[in-house]
Amino acid sequence: MRRRRDQSGEPSAPPDASNAIAITLREVVALVETFEYAHAQIAMRSDADDHTVAKASGSHLIPALYARAGFAAGRESDRIPLLVSELGSLEAAVLNLESYGGHEAELCLGYGMLDSLGNREAGAGLLRSVHGILAFADEAADPVQDVSV
Repeated sequence: MRRRRDQSGEPSAPPDASNAIAITLREVVALVETFEYAHAQIAMRSDADDHTVAKASGSHLIPALYARAGFAAGRESDRIPLLVSELGSLEAAVLNLESYGGHEAELCLGYGMLDSLGNREAGAGLLRSVHGILAFADEAADPVQDVSV
């Protein structure tokens, strides 16, 4: 199996663990709610194409966040990786909500998450991609199955 290559043809590097923070399932839910609300508001009030709306609202991250949360839940972990670079999508969503007249409660939630997540120390653990899903390496190994009969 070949590794994916970036535009230059070189293999893509695994994510840098020093640029990841650990978030909880509750925080994933809040992120998804903010991204979905921002997507709806921007789509309703702009004539941008779907790709642009997804990037401006952060909604392009929703499938990856659900996959990471599901993987972590399957491992009975409460730590879900979020790349520091992905905080930029939250910031863009909140700023675009402010520009497009988002509800005050959603703006407060978004700015609160930016404050909380932005103050976390990066480097929560080594990262690993398992079946294309970003996970913390110490939680990515298959758990020992109890096969007692």
